[in-house]
Amino acid sequence: MRLEGLIYMYSSIRSFKKLNAHRLLTLTLLSAIFYSCSQHVAQVSVPVPAKADTTAVATLAPGKPVLLDSVVFGKSLNKEQAKAQQFYRQHSFQSQWLLDNQPSPLYATVVAALSDAGKFGLNPADYDLEGIQESVKLLYGDKAVKPQTLIALDRHITEMLFNYTTHLSVGKITEASGGRSIWKPSPRLDRNLDLELIGKAQTPDGLLAAIQQLQPTQEQYGKLQRALAYYRALEKNTPSSPLEITKGVKIKPDDHHNLITAVRKKLSLTDMKVYPVAFDSASCAFDSTRYDAGLVEAVKAFQSKHGLEADGILGERTLRFLNQSFKEKADLIALNMERLRWSREKYGDNYIQVNVPAYTLTVYENHKPAMDMRVIVGAVDKPTPIFNDAMGHIVFSPTWTVPTSIIREEIIPRLKSDSSYYVNKNYAFYKDEIAIDPTTETWDDSANPYKYRIVQQPGPDNSLGRVKFLLTNTMSVYLHDTPNHRLFTKDYRALSHGCVRLDEPARFAAYLMRDQTGWDLERIKKAMNDSIPATVRLKKRYDVYIDYITVWVDENDSVNFREDIYGHDRRQLQLLFPKEKEKAKMGGDVAGL
Repeated sequence: MRLEGLIYMYSSIRSFKKLNAHRLLTLTLLSAIFYSCSQHVAQVSVPVPAKADTTAVATLAPGKPVLLDSVVFGKSLNKEQAKAQQFYRQHSFQSQWLLDNQPSPLYATVVAALSDAGKFGLNPADYDLEGIQESVKLLYGDKAVKPQTLIALDRHITEMLFNYTTHLSVGKITEASGGRSIWKPSPRLDRNLDLELIGKAQTPDGLLAAIQQLQPTQEQYGKLQRALAYYRALEKNTPSSPLEITKGVKIKPDDHHNLITAVRKKLSLTDMKVYPVAFDSASCAFDSTRYDAGLVEAVKAFQSKHGLEADGILGERTLRFLNQSFKEKADLIALNMERLRWSREKYGDNYIQVNVPAYTLTVYENHKPAMDMRVIVGAVDKPTPIFNDAMGHIVFSPTWTVPTSIIREEIIPRLKSDSSYYVNKNYAFYKDEIAIDPTTETWDDSANPYKYRIVQQPGPDNSLGRVKFLLTNTMSVYLHDTPNHRLFTKDYRALSHGCVRLDEPARFAAYLMRDQTGWDLERIKKAMNDSIPATVRLKKRYDVYIDYITVWVDENDSVNFREDIYGHDRRQLQLLFPKEKEKAKMGGDVAGL
């Protein structure tokens, strides 16, 4: 086997995170060792490349790329290594970033691109930027350039570039749910787009354009990028101290409290606006502890942007949001940019989006919001899955077949204490598919929930309300009405068993059926109040996206944040920034308040 091939195989096995002076020396020493032993080494069979193998030569022509031997790639390649192999095959196995006596013009573009990773919510350290720059500097030092070292470093740069472009185009996080609940990525993402675009780039400008083209094109992505820059600047230039929050604290307008000074400072920095200290005319002095009217209005605006009731009262939930550092806010913005990368190709012109942490449903027509309403989503222990689906049917005056889990956890325990509880509540009971009277049944620990089928008939107390909107999933998750609309006045609405409850189902149905002859609002309400279920096929099928968006920029360019009700933020931040262990624990702390 050729000397260079042995060295390349060795370099591909080693972790090439930082090619510093020690590694350069190691490669040089290894070349001598392998040279003396090469005649005793068995030949290794490798795949035949699409183009003929070429071999790096010891004598280098000035200012020329170096030829790679395809044997360096071996058989077992990860995704970035496989892309690198394809990339070099497209370029006749020539080095792309490093010439024999200096970096190529493309190298500076790669460095600039990796340096900008932080602007897009990624970490330049993940792509060994400092290690690459240090190794390139050492490579072109006083001593002659070693071709095998140059090739190994060129390949490392390629792999790091594709690692970055993969993260930039389809996201860094590959397991969104953390095993806790369903979170399905879009199957339409093109994970080889970067190979196609970068493979065609021949100039620095062309390479830069290719990298820019890989980013999501949604308007929201650009808005979040600007918000990220703003909060990173606040993080860098305005260190903030955490507020000391006392459990049960409630600071009302015109109260005096020692937290007011810190709250005023935090809001002034966030809003880039001075909220002056209140002046007490009685004592002719400024009172920094008084919760004055100007600051109350600022707090109300802050509450609105964080999904809280804008009552101006500084309670635990408001103070916990205020207590988030600028770094935590910036990291959350970066995470939601990452989520846009997962979904960059999934939305069409017309669709329905449910944002679980915001408790909202929005219908989009031609990419513009056409209607929205409040919703109730799954409780923390029964989370609404995050997934894509489609809606094609509406059921008016539906029945509700009680899930086995609810029979086991709620109905049987209730019947144990009162077997007549459901007598007048419009339920039909079946045991082994035979109708039974629940008052004659023995409800004890031996009652098997799988033997029973319980169906609630149409009516005002039906748990699905008067209408449900069917989706195609097999999880029995859909959108529906509810008999308890009082819950929609709450700002915390993670209260269901996993389905999505709608505040205005009749208006929603009327909008979806607006092009269906005979289905005006009056007929829809009549069908909702019938005693017999009726299923109607929608003339227009809608894509439905159940999303988890905790930061977005609205039409007024205000950055909105929401509680991490299911803990997805906390888990995903640890995957996005794995070297930073301490993250906001807000979701778990706030959800139960």
